[in-house]
Amino acid sequence: MADKKPEEMSLDELKTKEKSLKLAMGLFAGVLILLAAVGIYMAFSKKGSVVFTVLPVAFLPLLLGLSAQLKKIKTEIASRNS
Repeated sequence: MADKKPEEMSLDELKTKEKSLKLAMGLFAGVLILLAAVGIYMAFSKKGSVVFTVLPVAFLPLLLGLSAQLKKIKTEIASRNS
């Protein structure tokens, strides 16, 4: 099932999508921060695994994509409210 464009969604659908994106971004950002912290700890404790250092950087574009999608939805909500 393909996602609808924000212009094709009702206001209620937009608000629901905004809530779910905010939650997903918060959780995803928390996981990335945790991975970065573990990576930094492992790098300095010499127990090192490079995976925990690389993963946060590798997943950062996903967070940026979610952020861009949320911005589009907020813009559409604001255009309908004015």
